Amino acid sequence: MRLEQIALLLVVLAALAYFGMIFFGIASSGAPLWPFFILAAIGIGLLGRVIYQRMTNEEDNYYEKNIEE
Repeated sequence: MRLEQIALLLVVLAALAYFGMIFFGIASSGAPLWPFFILAAIGIGLLGRVIYQRMTNEEDNYYEKNIEE
């Protein structure tokens, strides 16, 4: 596993932990949870799309493999 993938995994896990803390904070305050679920679904969808695009981008992979720094 490349260092880039490990760092990305750590960021995703930290984001999930952060969303979990927000969820329990909102739930314990008695506020309605439906706005949180809508925003969380949008955020998770965008994050998934960005990660998918980065991992499947052939141009970035070409430069990463063939161009020396």
